[in-house]
Amino acid sequence: MADLGSVATGHASTTDAAVEVLRAGGTAADAAVAAALAAGVCEPLLMGLGGGMVATVREGATGRVQIVNSMSVFPGLGVGLKPRDFRALEVDYGPTTQLFHAGRGSTAVPTVAPGLELLWSRWGRLPLETIARPAIRLARGGWDATHGTQVVSTMLEAITSVGPCSDALFNPDGRPLGEGMRVTIPSMGDALEAFALDGSGPFVSGRYAQALVDEFGPPNGSITMEDLAGFRPTVLDPLEIDYRGGKLYVPPVPCTGGALLGFGLKLLDRVCPADADRVEVARAFAAVMAATERARAEGFDEGFFEPGSVAELLSESNIDHHTRTTLADMNRSRRGRTPPRAAPPPPAPPRGAAGPGPARTPGNTTHISIVDAEGNAVSLTSSNGETCGFLWPVAGVPVNNFLGEDDIHPMGFHLGQPGDAMRTMMTPAMMVGPEGGVLVMGTGGSNRIRTAMLQVVRHIIDGHEGLEAAILEPRIHVEGDHVQVEDLRVGHAFLAAVGGGGHRHVTRFEDRHLYFGGVHTAGRRSDGTFEAFGDPRRAGDGRIAR
Repeated sequence: MADLGSVATGHASTTDAAVEVLRAGGTAADAAVAAALAAGVCEPLLMGLGGGMVATVREGATGRVQIVNSMSVFPGLGVGLKPRDFRALEVDYGPTTQLFHAGRGSTAVPTVAPGLELLWSRWGRLPLETIARPAIRLARGGWDATHGTQVVSTMLEAITSVGPCSDALFNPDGRPLGEGMRVTIPSMGDALEAFALDGSGPFVSGRYAQALVDEFGPPNGSITMEDLAGFRPTVLDPLEIDYRGGKLYVPPVPCTGGALLGFGLKLLDRVCPADADRVEVARAFAAVMAATERARAEGFDEGFFEPGSVAELLSESNIDHHTRTTLADMNRSRRGRTPPRAAPPPPAPPRGAAGPGPARTPGNTTHISIVDAEGNAVSLTSSNGETCGFLWPVAGVPVNNFLGEDDIHPMGFHLGQPGDAMRTMMTPAMMVGPEGGVLVMGTGGSNRIRTAMLQVVRHIIDGHEGLEAAILEPRIHVEGDHVQVEDLRVGHAFLAAVGGGGHRHVTRFEDRHLYFGGVHTAGRRSDGTFEAFGDPRRAGDGRIAR
């Protein structure tokens, strides 16, 4: 029997939904919509109809790649954007805490329903009723919480317990969802059935839209019916990044991650030979990540929405400038004689689950990668932020807290105008090799999205590694004078290299960790065979559809 395609997602039930639709004759777009709806049920803190999404789509017949931008926008049309119910919540990780912002005033316009409808209407072929069937079945029949569910539920207990309905769903019996618990959400099944019958209509102008506005409009939040009805997802041309024979397609503005990933790859091409040894590659990774942070601070973040900002970031003159400083950073690292400075160890795992890392939450985002037998491909990343602590009334769907996320608002909260685009680190990507093979990849992880993908792309292209080996390589992440490292017996020389010869604090993780993202990747080789691998850091599930 011929293979139908390859799928990689963050949950086995999400993958099941995509495979079922491919077997029914669906395209990669049909399967991606089915997977996204299912992920909203079995990965409800990560994505769903209450969040935002971005997708990169390839047409197999023409090879054309386009971007579906359905990231949320600022609310407040007709009433103004104000903090209103905007709560600062301290999440306790043991030896460290982090401040988050939740409440109904932290919610931006939910945009997943119109985004999925556009993806299906332009590139799908099956009826929505067929596509939504697996997700509806999951919501009504139930699904089993995984270890990943337990980790995220435990981590976000301070937020999910804010609203009574959210608390009842995610903290049954007064404790977060644990591995093996059976979860049913009948109201979500009804909402998905409404989507199957009428598309996004009920969620932008119908009864579900009105229920959302009644709860998330003034005096609690800023969402209005004008916000919901006025939003339109857009189809954009991608950024194209050439890297050593491969071409990477990533989203443009409003996605900051695509431009920053492109900057990192261009710089890596200058400072790290393809045949560099493991220690030198690690040294280059750390220096390139540090250079990317400098580029952001030099005005890219502040001027991101200005015309020409991405072109300037990726310009030859800017890459030349950062090549000099990056090489100097690497030379300083080689001259260093002091051991890496040790940072405090990661927090103790809460209630038996893996801890979230020393600096930031892992980021409540998930990714779906699909390629079909016709060469169509979809890379879809979606997020709820950390959720706002309240559910969408009647629908039972968690709702985003994008207005309260630091990464989205580096200049400060509630500064946008109603209807304005919001930036996002989501970077669903597609890589086409010189011989025509296609790889689809992406990850959650907020600020680690660009660094995780930088490393995987390099390992695949320069290291000539298969998907599994490339994804399982130890990862690092640099922010400021700190570097986080998966210390999978990497050795002192590796640690000294990423530590900049003693100039960066090094925090070591003893195993692969969800902090470093989950690069779920699916592909179709140039000979027509398929491959898939789900990153175990985020409970990934990769499968060939037959």
